Amino acid sequence: MSESLLSFSEVLLFGRAVDDLKLKKDTRVRVAIIDESLTAKPDITSGIIDDVTVEVGDKVLVQIGDDDISGVYKVKKTGANLVLEDRKDEAKGDFVFVKKGSKHKRTFWKQTLKPEGTPPKQKFEYKGKRRRGKGVNNFLGDQFLDGGKLARIYGFAYEGVYYELPEPVIFLVHGDGEFVNKSDGKDNAPGGLASRAPNNPDLTGIASADFQFADDIRVWDYNKADFTIRMDVMTGQFEQVLLDLYFGFDSPAVSGARVSGARVSGARVSGARVSGARVSGARVSGARARGSDD
Repeated sequence: MSESLLSFSEVLLFGRAVDDLKLKKDTRVRVAIIDESLTAKPDITSGIIDDVTVEVGDKVLVQIGDDDISGVYKVKKTGANLVLEDRKDEAKGDFVFVKKGSKHKRTFWKQTLKPEGTPPKQKFEYKGKRRRGKGVNNFLGDQFLDGGKLARIYGFAYEGVYYELPEPVIFLVHGDGEFVNKSDGKDNAPGGLASRAPNNPDLTGIASADFQFADDIRVWDYNKADFTIRMDVMTGQFEQVLLDLYFGFDSPAVSGARVSGARVSGARVSGARVSGARVSGARVSGARARGSDD
C-alpha cells in the first residue's frame, strides 16, 4: 500500500511460509445442486441455481442419485448456454463448503466414497452449517477463506519502525505474500548500498534500517485490527519443555500456588524469564514468587 494516513494502523509481517505444517482446507463452491431424484447431469441453461445467478468459472457442487455424476463442476459456456463441465474428483474425507443459495448457503458436505472406478464415484453427505457469530463481520469464521497458511515470522514493521522478534513465531497469514526485495517484477533490493533499507518503503513500511532482508523473505500486509493465530514453538528435551514448566522452581505447582480459570496465550517460560505472556482471568492464591523483592 502507498503511504497514507492509514499507514499508522498497518502491520507488516516478514517471514517465510512453513512447508512442513499446512492447513487442511476444504473446497469452496458458489452454489450446490442437491437432488437425489436426478440420474443425469443437471441442466443450468437458465443460469440460476438455488436462486443464485451463476457465471462462467463458478464452481458448483452436484449431488444426485448417480454417484458417477456427482461431484464439483465448473460453469462453462457452450454456444448461448451455460453447462457444467470439468468435474473435480474429491478424495474420500474431503469437505466442500457452499457459499451461496437459498437452501444450501453456508453448508458443509463430506465426500464419503473411495476413489474407485472410472470416473471415480462421488457421494457427498450433509455435515451441517458453518457457525456464525451474532456480529456482522464474522472475522474468526472467515479467516481461512482467502488462502490461509502458516508462516514463520522473524520480525514486523509498525509505524515506520522495524522490530525483530527474539525468536521466530508462527502466524496465520493469507496468500503467498510479496518478496521484500522485489515489487511487481521490479528489483527492490538495495542499490549497492551497505546497511540500508530496500529502495521501496511500500513493501517494508520503514524509511531506513541498519540491516538487510534476505532474498527469499516475504511480507504480508495487515491492519492492526485484523484477526490472526499465533503459535509459539518450543523445542528441546522433555525435561526442559515439559517437566521444568510444571515441576520446576517457576511452576505454579511450587510453594502452594493454585491457579484457577487461567488462560495463557503466547507465553514462553524459560528458567525465571517469561516473555510474550498474556494472562487473563487468572486467580492465584498462596503463591510465592521467587527471586522478587516482594
